[in-house]
Amino acid sequence: MKQSRPPLVRIQYIDQQLREQTWPNCTRLARYFEVSTKSIQRDIDYMRDLLHAPIEFDSKKNGFHYSKKDWSFLPSTILDRQEAEALIVTRKVLSQYQGTPYYEEVNRALDKVLQYLPGTLSASQVSEIYSFESFSLASIDNRVFAVIEDAIRNKLKLNLAYRAFWNSKETERVVHPYRLHFSHTKENWSLFGYCELRQEIRSFVVSRIREVSLTIEHFTIPASFSIDRYIEESFEQIHEERIHDVAIRFTAYQAQWISEHRWHATQQIEEHEEGSVVLKMRVGALDALMHWVMRYGKEAEVLEPAELREMIREELRCTQKIYENPH
Repeated sequence: MKQSRPPLVRIQYIDQQLREQTWPNCTRLARYFEVSTKSIQRDIDYMRDLLHAPIEFDSKKNGFHYSKKDWSFLPSTILDRQEAEALIVTRKVLSQYQGTPYYEEVNRALDKVLQYLPGTLSASQVSEIYSFESFSLASIDNRVFAVIEDAIRNKLKLNLAYRAFWNSKETERVVHPYRLHFSHTKENWSLFGYCELRQEIRSFVVSRIREVSLTIEHFTIPASFSIDRYIEESFEQIHEERIHDVAIRFTAYQAQWISEHRWHATQQIEEHEEGSVVLKMRVGALDALMHWVMRYGKEAEVLEPAELREMIREELRCTQKIYENPH
């Protein structure tokens, strides 16, 4: 009969009581966890049979104890092969993020667990199965990241020196920090918050923040504002005031690629008999969307809104002028 794995918290507590030699028994443990004595007995059986814990019952003291004091309750005793492989793969994925916030902390934590892998499994074995393309992540000052975290946690305003990608000059701003957000499509961290300089919610690429300092002034997020909804309506971390219903038709050549990916939280995909698809979204960033659509050239056509069609038409007119004359 297959034994189901009990909650880890119960195993950890039982292990602790056995190490402290409190001589726990099923009745006392069941009362503590508010479960049946049968559940506790199954936990003990699981530890004995599958974790090979040297647990014995002493009738004189009416409780359990470890017959071997050198037995250790290690991750290898609770990880099956698939779980151990998943951790190794996680470690390999994490290596692509070297130099980013929390890389060192998470890496050390995985090191501590992976040193106790099941004896039949090694990291090199799994490495021969999987490989991952490197990311081109912008470097981030961990001190800047930590100050922003502290400000969000304590609802404190920040002084920022920021350089936007379109401007070589730094601007100083006071920002009410709402959320740190990582984008896989843009491969960077952004800070979303209220900018006192622009008098609106803005996003700031963390790698472009040159200086940051905490103020002693607190802020509150308006009850009517939802940062989750704001991020959901953004496109590639850009959000404009108006929200638009967008429809883009992709040819059969691009249809499978578009259908396989999640481009936006609100997306809906309509499939057509001739093989094309229509991607629909509610987006608050037409300029960012224009640049994204134009990557697909003649394989993509904006159906709505008309404003976005005109933006692309004007961009193409300007591009055509560049190439009208020989270089």
